[in-house]
Amino acid sequence: MSVQTSTGVTFWVFPGEPATHDNAGFAALAWVEVGEVTDIPAIGPVVNQVSHSPLKTGIIETHKGFADMGGGDVPMGRDIVDAGQVILKEAVIGSTKNTEHSFKFLYPDGTAEASTGKVFGYPTITGAADNIITTNATIKLNTAVVDMPAP
Repeated sequence: MSVQTSTGVTFWVFPGEPATHDNAGFAALAWVEVGEVTDIPAIGPVVNQVSHSPLKTGIIETHKGFADMGGGDVPMGRDIVDAGQVILKEAVIGSTKNTEHSFKFLYPDGTAEASTGKVFGYPTITGAADNIITTNATIKLNTAVVDMPAP
């Protein structure tokens, strides 16, 4: 496999969880593409470092703690009729605010990564002159990221 550029990456959402947390479960969802996305946050595990300093040895021991699966801001041009953006907005304080959502990041080579999590923000950002009106969906992943091979 060779490296890829970000051009062509798409972001997809589904308001719910798959039946199984694996490739087959995620592949079975009726995904909705989110339009006008301009950036994707880092996804995948980052493990907390836990230190232990026993007085007897004077040597700091380093261990692995909890894993954070990633997420962050997904900026996009604001489009109030885009079906994916409507789902994200509803997930903040609407009827699906407490629903675990599924997220898929589809790459140019046809592979994808998927996980579940919550949407914590969806503010409109007007900016100054000569700017596009944007919004910024803040997502946080709650489950391990599943690699999905190209179909």
